[in-house]
Amino acid sequence: MATITLSDVNNDGVGVDLASYLADFDANFTRGSYGFFSETAADFGGDQYAFSESSASTVSGTPSTSDSVVIGSGSAGDFSYSLTSHTLNGTLDSVSFGEGLSYASSTDSFTQSVTDVAITGLGLSGSGTGNAVHTLIYDLMGGSTSVLLNTLNAQNNTIIGSSGADTINSFNGNDTLTGGAGSDLFVFDGTDGADTITDFDVDEDGLDVTAWASSSFDDLFVSYSGGNAVVSYGANSITLLNVAENTLSDYNVLA
Repeated sequence: MATITLSDVNNDGVGVDLASYLADFDANFTRGSYGFFSETAADFGGDQYAFSESSASTVSGTPSTSDSVVIGSGSAGDFSYSLTSHTLNGTLDSVSFGEGLSYASSTDSFTQSVTDVAITGLGLSGSGTGNAVHTLIYDLMGGSTSVLLNTLNAQNNTIIGSSGADTINSFNGNDTLTGGAGSDLFVFDGTDGADTITDFDVDEDGLDVTAWASSSFDDLFVSYSGGNAVVSYGANSITLLNVAENTLSDYNVLA
């Protein structure tokens, strides 16, 4: 199960639109160099692999302002690059999108000056041609989140919003969503499974279920049990924890 954490790095209340953020990466990110492994930041292995839009051939101690990606192997092991097969092998646990990239030799680690979207718990491993680790990293290096999104759609995820007004899209599994502070919009595309929102605020949060093809709020089935509300239509359902009976209305739902 992956955990996706969003950060309102400007503290301006705007928050993060998760789908738009990843789409913007797809449309605009261009890698400036092949990237770097931790260990000496010039080796062919390590527990992190990182790259950015900067064309620098080394990572200095001063972070750049370029968009960057840091990929971590987690506690299970390291990445390694095979010069014979030209494949990346190992385990892959995390992906962080943000800005700036610096390397500290004392800790053998990369840091970003800003991390907008942090994903952990991916739990991938592989070796040899076409393995899952290699495929995901090379797709990201090419400025694409397609393989990452397919990976997330195959799991049950936890998504944690920022302190701002976020737009949070669920994935295909049974996801658990927490908006955090701000007026958050939770978006469901019609293949979402049985999802749960832990902190839905009827005074300021919203549900976008237009992809469910219901014509209005009245078409949805809303039930209450155990202090929670359940919104469903067809095979899709959303449980809103701690939402009192008859407090949810068309004010909260785009249908």
